[in-house]
Amino acid sequence: MPENLDLGGASAFAEQLLGLRGENLGLDASAVQRLSGVGLEVLVAAALQWRADGKALEIIGWSEAALQALETLGASPSELFDEV
Repeated sequence: MPENLDLGGASAFAEQLLGLRGENLGLDASAVQRLSGVGLEVLVAAALQWRADGKALEIIGWSEAALQALETLGASPSELFDEV
C-alpha cells in the first residue's frame, strides 16, 4: 500500500485496486504513514467489494501511524478487514 492514503494517494490507489478486482488480494500496510477519511473510505469500499465478489482481501502489517489514524476515525482493522 502507498505511504499516503490521503485525498491524492487514495484516488490513485483506488484505481490500482480496481485493476486487481476478482482476485484474492493481500496488502501490506506497513508503509502507510498518512491515512485520511478518504483513504479509509477506499479501503472499506474495497473490503465490501471483495466480500461481495467472494474473494479475500487481507491487510497485514499495519503501521503504527495507520493504526492511530484508524482509531481516530473510529475504526479498527479487525472490524473492517480480513486479517492473517
